[in-house]
Amino acid sequence: MDQKFLKRLISECPLTDFSQNGNVTERELQLDKYLEQFTDFLYSNENQLIQHFWQEYIASSEIGLLQNSKMLRRCFIFLDCAAAIYNYTARKSKGKKNSQIAEHISVQLQNDLNQYKSILLLAMNGCFNSVIVEYRSLYESFVIGQYLVQNPDLVPVYKDHLQFLSYHLTQLVGNSTPEWDKIHDDYLNKYSQEFAENYGWTKSKIPNKKDRKIGTLAKECNLKNSFTVLYKYSSSYVHSSAFSVSTRTDLSQIKVFFQAAMHFIESEITDYLRESKLPAKDAVIMRNILVFLYQDFEKLNKTNTSVQ
Repeated sequence: MDQKFLKRLISECPLTDFSQNGNVTERELQLDKYLEQFTDFLYSNENQLIQHFWQEYIASSEIGLLQNSKMLRRCFIFLDCAAAIYNYTARKSKGKKNSQIAEHISVQLQNDLNQYKSILLLAMNGCFNSVIVEYRSLYESFVIGQYLVQNPDLVPVYKDHLQFLSYHLTQLVGNSTPEWDKIHDDYLNKYSQEFAENYGWTKSKIPNKKDRKIGTLAKECNLKNSFTVLYKYSSSYVHSSAFSVSTRTDLSQIKVFFQAAMHFIESEITDYLRESKLPAKDAVIMRNILVFLYQDFEKLNKTNTSVQ
């Protein structure tokens, strides 16, 4: 909003007494009426304001960062290639009888590509702390997906858990029906009360209740410790801590999070290519496109991750 306009808006307000003395209700009504006129003005000029928003909040930062950051440009190239490879594979496998694990990877890959895109857009607008926060969800998604790849017999249980949660959450918010309550209880009768827990679907593989957590799944998948370290670092931005409240991050500090995200995407695409039974020639070429892009990205040093 233009500062001169804001200053005029304040100066032209007919209300001059903002104390808590006298007829407070009447003053609030006057202020509400004045602000309603202001918001009506905003809505009537919505098209012009959208143009302003684009220039002020999106275009300027995007253009500036993309012009100066080789890192972000490489991230976009990687995203574009990864999305193209997924779409190519999905079209090739259309009409085929895919396994449940292939179907799961397909859904997860679409979600993770969208999340990777979202953290890129956050970075382009200078929201670097938010990039670190979003990494946490991407990490958890990847770990769960890798665990299911190693334990494909759990996919039907995981899908049941997904369906169960939709009924469980409706109960928690008090918006259930007797029919939904019955379906909810049928799942619990089938899998036990522990099915209601976040990792209740892993019970057959992880008998000890205390071990049913993301850390156990990561260890089972032999995930690189560096990715888990980033996850713990990301968690410090999610929970209340000195990091989440006071840290200011710059562009150079988030390269490692994009490296990890690229690894996740490349690994999931490799799994998808394999489970979709794509011809070897197609699979090898497409996978190595991402490997080459990832290796080139790793070579970018600190001096050209922010400014080229």
